[in-house]
Amino acid sequence: MPADHLNVIERKLVDELRNPTGSPWPSGSVTVFGQFPETADIKYPCIIVEHVANGLETQFMGQKATFGGQEETAEIYGMGFSIWVACQKESTLSIIPPGEAEAVQYKQRRLINYLQQQVANILMDVEFDPDLTEVLERHFQGFRNITYEAAREVWAARTSLLVTFLNYR
Repeated sequence: MPADHLNVIERKLVDELRNPTGSPWPSGSVTVFGQFPETADIKYPCIIVEHVANGLETQFMGQKATFGGQEETAEIYGMGFSIWVACQKESTLSIIPPGEAEAVQYKQRRLINYLQQQVANILMDVEFDPDLTEVLERHFQGFRNITYEAAREVWAARTSLLVTFLNYR
């Protein structure tokens, strides 16, 4: 059976954002969507992960080369994601800031800033199982388009992530 790298990587990113190691937020308090939700289904604060591109980066061994006694094509393949974080004006999250003993309610701009930093940390720290997919690099683009939409009272920011991995076929 051929490898299923695209789904392995996408699923791992979504799972890590839902239940991050050393969780920066209580389980279930930030909704993570693997695609854009219907307007009626959206819950804030949220993270939306959208797989937007994939393709061949480099073919480093050529077509039908012998590798480990097997004839294969080896290539570096990449996939791109757009990731949004968003919270409504009324959204809150209980956070215990460093050096503090008690939780503070983060909301609005403070909450969107916190979500951006924590999502960046999670994306760069996620560990992929090398037996399933050998991830070579990830390129995090940083958050941009950080805006407040007054009509919906929603803070939002978007980032991009490119993940490259080895693909043998």
